[in-house]
Amino acid sequence: MATFQLPIYALALTGILLRASALETFLAAVYEHAVILSGPTPKLVPREDALRLMDRNLDILEGAVKTAAEQGARIIVLPEDGIYGWVFTRETIYPYLEDIPDPHVNWVPCNDPKRFGLNPVQERLSCMAKKYSIYVGANIGDKKSCNSTDPKCPSDGRYQYNTDVVYDSEGKFVARYHKYNLFASEIYFDYAKEPQFVNFDTPFGKFGVFTCADILNFGEPAVSLVEKFKVDTVLFPTAWMNTLPLLSAVQYYSAWAMGMRVNLLAANIHKPHLDITGSGIFAPEGPKIYHFDMETQDGKLLLAELDVHPRLSPTYPPPVNWSLYATSLKHFIPETQVFTGSIYFDNFTFMELTQEAGNFTVCQKGLCCHLSYKMTEKRKDEVYAFGAFDGLHVVEGEYYLQICTFLKCNTTDLKSCGQKVDAAHTRFDSFSLSGTFNTSYVFPEVLLTETQLAPGEFQVSGTSDASEVNSNHEQRKKNYILFPKHRGLSMVSFPQSWSVFALILGMSLGAFALDKYIAAVYEHSVILAERTTKPVSSEEALKFMNKNMDILEEAVKTAAKQGAHIIVTPEDGIYGFRFTRETLYPYLEDIPDPQVNWIPCSDPERFKPTPVLVRLSCMARHNNIYVVANMGDKKPCNFTDPGCPSDGRYQYNTNVAFDSQGKLMARYHKFNLFMVEQLSFDAPKEPELVTFNTTFGKFGLFTCFDILFHDPAVALVSDLHVDTILFPTAWMNVLPHLTAIEFHSAWAIGMRVNVLASNTHLVSMNMTGSGIYAPDGPKAYHYDAESENGHLLIAELDSHPSLSPTYLPALNWSLYATTIKPFLRNLISPEPFSMMNTLSLSSPKKLAI
Repeated sequence: MATFQLPIYALALTGILLRASALETFLAAVYEHAVILSGPTPKLVPREDALRLMDRNLDILEGAVKTAAEQGARIIVLPEDGIYGWVFTRETIYPYLEDIPDPHVNWVPCNDPKRFGLNPVQERLSCMAKKYSIYVGANIGDKKSCNSTDPKCPSDGRYQYNTDVVYDSEGKFVARYHKYNLFASEIYFDYAKEPQFVNFDTPFGKFGVFTCADILNFGEPAVSLVEKFKVDTVLFPTAWMNTLPLLSAVQYYSAWAMGMRVNLLAANIHKPHLDITGSGIFAPEGPKIYHFDMETQDGKLLLAELDVHPRLSPTYPPPVNWSLYATSLKHFIPETQVFTGSIYFDNFTFMELTQEAGNFTVCQKGLCCHLSYKMTEKRKDEVYAFGAFDGLHVVEGEYYLQICTFLKCNTTDLKSCGQKVDAAHTRFDSFSLSGTFNTSYVFPEVLLTETQLAPGEFQVSGTSDASEVNSNHEQRKKNYILFPKHRGLSMVSFPQSWSVFALILGMSLGAFALDKYIAAVYEHSVILAERTTKPVSSEEALKFMNKNMDILEEAVKTAAKQGAHIIVTPEDGIYGFRFTRETLYPYLEDIPDPQVNWIPCSDPERFKPTPVLVRLSCMARHNNIYVVANMGDKKPCNFTDPGCPSDGRYQYNTNVAFDSQGKLMARYHKFNLFMVEQLSFDAPKEPELVTFNTTFGKFGLFTCFDILFHDPAVALVSDLHVDTILFPTAWMNVLPHLTAIEFHSAWAIGMRVNVLASNTHLVSMNMTGSGIYAPDGPKAYHYDAESENGHLLIAELDSHPSLSPTYLPALNWSLYATTIKPFLRNLISPEPFSMMNTLSLSSPKKLAI
């Protein structure tokens, strides 16, 4: 093992709590497999050809299973996509799938292969486990048929799941896990409807299972398996593409195991030309063994001994009070000016380390990072920087990060800080890094250019018990500190061809908690179509809708530039409302269920023609903002459906939501149609309770007139516990009860949630009044009955208002009223009613707001 001067490092802090048990050990194995792929072009092949390819991979995997068992391993984990690869469409992967039953069926496929039909892959995995007397964890594809009785059933009549399976040493099927957090390219699989917390007991500990991107996102199921289900070891099949600096395989897995304080068995695919390599067996105190190989094309078997119950191990890391150290430090603001730089699309706030030693603090938003360091000798030809990042990372997915880092810049030009580097020669005698992270989930990670951290060469320092309250009775943010264990770090070289970012970072995966976010709503002065008795062509309809979408896109761009995370646009904002059922039809698109996992902007041909969906998706993606809009959905039907309209289609007033990558996240069909809408739209058969989760809270959708009814409006809050309601509307102000701002604000206060209400602006029809409302009152609102102009509103909201100190307590209105002695008047004057009759119901502009 070579010893280097402390080069370019990358360190990520992460901390998580664990539990205790009995001290035994077992031998674990993982296999990094150079998977044989089906070919560069997705092709639909017969089932026999699919099985032939899978058997070629299974032959190699069985060799690894046999070798591991012969060396005494009790369990082996095989990689994600290791049996058939990933070069597929939804249709072409189908021959590779099998119907995998629930493990409760008590089945040994090797003994009873025909019990659930033809399942040769399950049979062979079971026989491997039984023949070699070893637990086998593998990744395959599951198919589940469905039909029209399931409203979320895909159009091809089946669900397809990326699936982990586990067999015990007798070949019994003991676990099945459907991947919950699909990577963007996995368009051929469906999301599991809910996160699955799959765990099973063995004679050598309690195991949990999840797959690849699940480790990032972000509480469910990964963190919950550890915190709620108390597993000792996690089985982790993955096909991990190393993405520097944050997501290099070995470093990140090791950081997660150390942070979560559990064992992690990580089996990766081996495809160096795609940067896919990096497997290992990791324990809470550090890596036991790992493999990273960018040179050869060969698979690799790893074996290592682990504690059955790591909590009872004498090496088990104690709970750390990260804040105790960091809050005891005096923070020094740098004398040199801070500057901005980008690391993999994330904009950091940096300062240059101009001295050989120092103590400095740099801040961005709510995160302040503190660095103490001492160089042996400062080289003039190398520049180091120290920085902080606090924000939403949206490249491989979307998750909230807080990062403290120090790094070597690529050149002596500060503009190069954050770029890739090839080597570093400055020696650091010591350093420590801490930050005011606002999450409990902080993972210590060290990345070094062309080197890899050797086991046990750094340590986390701190003390126990983290709850502190300051004089203002506000809970202090948790802090984190990472120390090197020795004056010099001992490293293992990476191949020279693989150039890594140079940095040390304290990375807080706060994907579960953005405490606040910026919301936007746009009141749009919609351009209305000409009244006509005959339908226009679809080309004419699109040309007209693009006029409105041009205006909406400018609002989206402006909101994004001002930092908004989400924007809501109004009901009827794309085509207006001057239609019959027939003349509306050219403006409609067939909107698929969001379960199809689709980014229209990236894959516009998948459900064509859908130009409106594509454009909305691109608005979201190009501006890195969630976009909510209202449009029309069409669904064909026939005589087999007794409710099918005579023209053979359903037409729905529909809200859609896209995330900041342009992915279709939600589709809601308006249930409570306003009077005239019933001439052009259908109501769904049942009210739809549509929600989606983000890093800044849980959102629900409904439309305009829905707000006056229990379903779905009240049910979204009372039953599904959303934080924020997205409310496109075309609200006509009707005095005295139904004025837009007053009623929408009252609903937010009464239901104790945030409401983002975006209204159409059409003064001639008394349509105006939009706002951003919180449980404690309006944050921003707009009412304009004078001009014909649209208006953008932006305001900050609590992500989880029920956790806010300003959150209103539940009120028992009758309790107060019953304590008051009622006074009856002998005579009630009619004057107030006479006065009310003189008010002009068409003049809401005269009201004081």
